[in-house]
Amino acid sequence: MERKVSTKKYLIAFILTVLIFAGGIGIGIMFENIRLNYSEQVILSEKVGLRSLQLQQNYIDTGIADCTTLHQIVETNINELGKKMGEVIEYEKRSFLNEEEFKLQLQDYFLTEIQFLLTSQEIDKKCKKDSVKIIYFYGEDQFDTQGDILGYIKKLFGSKVLIFSFNSNFKQEPMISILLTSYNISELPAIVIENDVYQGHRTVEQVLESVCETFLTMKIDVPPECEETLKATPLQLAGEKKN
Repeated sequence: MERKVSTKKYLIAFILTVLIFAGGIGIGIMFENIRLNYSEQVILSEKVGLRSLQLQQNYIDTGIADCTTLHQIVETNINELGKKMGEVIEYEKRSFLNEEEFKLQLQDYFLTEIQFLLTSQEIDKKCKKDSVKIIYFYGEDQFDTQGDILGYIKKLFGSKVLIFSFNSNFKQEPMISILLTSYNISELPAIVIENDVYQGHRTVEQVLESVCETFLTMKIDVPPECEETLKATPLQLAGEKKN
């Protein structure tokens, strides 16, 4: 009787082990399929996005598009790009993407962002500027709040401000190093507001003042959010920039 009971226990234990093992394999296959499906979706999305960007660039070059449409094209694409990057980061956090895949996605993001930056600069040559462009170079300092400050500035001014952010330590994409060199960046964080370079951390007030001064200098309609700031800097009301 004892041997019969023991045999039954071993059989049950064996069956449970097989079920657990099979379940583990099944879960692994499921997550792998999720990862592969996401990768395929991202690749297709990139192909469609690249084709769309190329067509938009050709449309801009024809000179047919009106300036309002051109500015809207850039603004829409930048917003969509930011959403896509947010999704990629979330997938990376959940380990659906391996490190190499994540780096490739990040590289694609920065390259596309640079394309939009160059496109917006081309548009500015053909149309009256209607926004201030800010390039933000950041490092890996977890205590750096410059990005949060720029996020607030973007929320404050909306489409009147376009922000392009680049990780200065991302060596996989050479174009970032080229941008750093072209703007002579030697200290992080650093921001470039149109052609003015500011290195080191900038407070909300400092960034706000610089942006509002740039609205004046570029003869863009000054947003009401700048009124109090410009009252505190009367010299800029005459269009005179500080050194």
